[in-house]
Amino acid sequence: MRAQGYLAFTVGICLTAWACLFAMETQDRQIADRFGRDTDKVARDTEARLKTYFDTLLAIRGTFAVHGPASRADFHRYVSELRLTDRYPGFQAIQWVLRVPEAELAGHVAGVRADTGVLPGGYPGYRIHPTIVRGEHFPIVYNEPMAGNENAFGLDLAALPAHLRALELGRDTGELVATERITLVQDASGQPGFIARLPVYRKNALLDTVEQRHAALVGFVAIVFRMTDLMREVIDPQMLGHLHVVIHDTGYMQDDAGLAPAIDGLLFDSAGKLGGRREARTTVPGLLSKVVLNVGQRRWLVQVAGYDGARYGRDEGTIWLIGGCGFLISALIGVLLVTLQRRRALAQTLRAALEEQGALQDSAVVGIGLFSDGRIIRCNRGMEEMLGYPHGALAGRPTATLVQHGHAGPDPFVCGPGGQRMHRELELARRDGGSMWCIVNGRMLDRQAPDKGCVWVLCDISDRRRTEAALGNSLAELARQKAQVDAAHRELSDALDRLRQAQDTLVTSEKMASLGALVAGIAHELNTPIGNSLLTATALGDMVTDFRRQLDGPGVRRSALEAHLDDAKTACGIIAGSLGKAADLITSFKQVAVDQASDQRRPFALADVVRDTLATFAAQLRRAGCAARVDVPDSLDFDSYPGSVSQVLSNLINNALLHAFEGRPHGLVTIAARPLGEDMAELRFTDDGVGMSDRTLHQIYDPFFTTRMGQGGSGLGMNIVYNIVTGILKGTIRVESTPGSGTAVVITLPRSVTRAQAA
Repeated sequence: MRAQGYLAFTVGICLTAWACLFAMETQDRQIADRFGRDTDKVARDTEARLKTYFDTLLAIRGTFAVHGPASRADFHRYVSELRLTDRYPGFQAIQWVLRVPEAELAGHVAGVRADTGVLPGGYPGYRIHPTIVRGEHFPIVYNEPMAGNENAFGLDLAALPAHLRALELGRDTGELVATERITLVQDASGQPGFIARLPVYRKNALLDTVEQRHAALVGFVAIVFRMTDLMREVIDPQMLGHLHVVIHDTGYMQDDAGLAPAIDGLLFDSAGKLGGRREARTTVPGLLSKVVLNVGQRRWLVQVAGYDGARYGRDEGTIWLIGGCGFLISALIGVLLVTLQRRRALAQTLRAALEEQGALQDSAVVGIGLFSDGRIIRCNRGMEEMLGYPHGALAGRPTATLVQHGHAGPDPFVCGPGGQRMHRELELARRDGGSMWCIVNGRMLDRQAPDKGCVWVLCDISDRRRTEAALGNSLAELARQKAQVDAAHRELSDALDRLRQAQDTLVTSEKMASLGALVAGIAHELNTPIGNSLLTATALGDMVTDFRRQLDGPGVRRSALEAHLDDAKTACGIIAGSLGKAADLITSFKQVAVDQASDQRRPFALADVVRDTLATFAAQLRRAGCAARVDVPDSLDFDSYPGSVSQVLSNLINNALLHAFEGRPHGLVTIAARPLGEDMAELRFTDDGVGMSDRTLHQIYDPFFTTRMGQGGSGLGMNIVYNIVTGILKGTIRVESTPGSGTAVVITLPRSVTRAQAA
């Protein structure tokens, strides 16, 4: 028992530690939620307040758009009615910036000096500053309130690059545009600020294009802000005691990438001098929020961090209280278990256990009841709630109350004759007339005294039964869909086998057609030299007959004999040359045909295979007006499959003749090769034809794809080339082409291919 006490104490300490960690995590989540709401409020309040202020500019522009620019007296009266100090304490000033061409600058200065609409003496000290020479100027003409803002009166914004860019952007877009962080000339404190300006255009002017807006521009209405005053109004001072707010200007929204936060763009820092002197405080790790605001086409980065304190700090007292209470409770439980070894405490503990058991039964989510002689002796609250009865309403009722009406058979709530445990699923009736499925487990309370009844436990499995029914339907549907998928798969497999057979047949037909074309070309080429030989032999026979007639006559002169010998020598030379050419063609044809038919691996020189293949296409190239150029070193040897190389070259030449020179009287085909190290070589086949589009280049290796369907193209030429290069020759192939710039086929091949590799 003492060991159990120590174990209970240890478990209690572990649970206490877990409870402390849980409390800390809960507090952290609450702190994070509270911080998120606070930062959202700061961003929303800032946007809402700026929108309210910017609406004032829209109202002024609307007035100017309807009635034209107001006089100085009307502008002064309008701003006075706004009661800036009471209603808009964030404003530093409201201004009217006038667009003044260089030619009208002197007249403008004289007019402002003589303006007595507000001051009887006018403004004799008015001047444009700083002085610059440019096509147009943007001086601040109206400045309300004037007190405290005298330095801005007459300031030419065209001389200040930051202001000028904002003016030009607002002029071209017609939208409200804010400046970057600036130091206000009228503010002696040196704190940062910014100015929001809205362009005003000539009344009834067209503003559809940038040029029209540029021509119709009259000036700008502007609001001057000092960030400290603005944020002091936007953010609750009490909130600033818990938050560290930093605002950076990171550039215009139209720029692709904003600037990184830097000191030059710092607009507001609640912990620095901008927010007042404060003692150094630490922030809570992880409590950092960043929000980007669009303020007059400028990108403001608002960063908010939470201070460690009453609002965002953990309640250490609660955690210590939980730990202390847990430790105390664990110790008490341990001591209690140790003292249970005493007899006197055993009886008291037993009574407490019985009471706890009753409470546990009442609080259990399953139904527990004692049934005897077909009646419910007593049950827990869980059974009453499960069946929809009020507390105590089931005690004394017959067990038939729980069974669905129409149930035939003996009472299901009866244990076996030997007191065996009973387990079954039953559909029970609820008080409201509904039904529910339950697992019921029964056990005789005392086998020696069957009259005491049986204890039954009821567990609601209605959700499980509904799930099983739905699962059964889903499985049936899944089986049906699987059968459909299997049937479709078999059909697709059969179709794929038929397509493969058709493809193999077409590939064989393509190779035989290529060989037939080769035979036809050779026959055409042999016709000329053999015809020439036949003609020359016939002529030689006629000369011999004539010479024999002269010899049988009176005699042959020496000159006739020499002429006959010269003619015979010439004829023999012609016959020998023609037959030699025919022999060369036949030799090339035999080598190419044997290689393509037998496809045997042997050593060969790539230059010989290229020349033999080109010789078989001489007639076709000549008819197409296509020249062939060969740049292959004679020393470039291979131990591979010359028939496959010849087949590749034949298909490439056929493709070029069929597609590359359509609509052109002549062309050029170049076959070049070079070694790549000791084991590899590059074979490049190029033409100066019409080239290919991206779509054609993407589908060039697809079987049965051709741009000349029905016009001599089978769609298998490049597919066969790809299969031979990558399969038999163990190389790689790529095609480079652009429309109008010809095509290049680059093939990289190993110079030696073993039979195992080819297999």
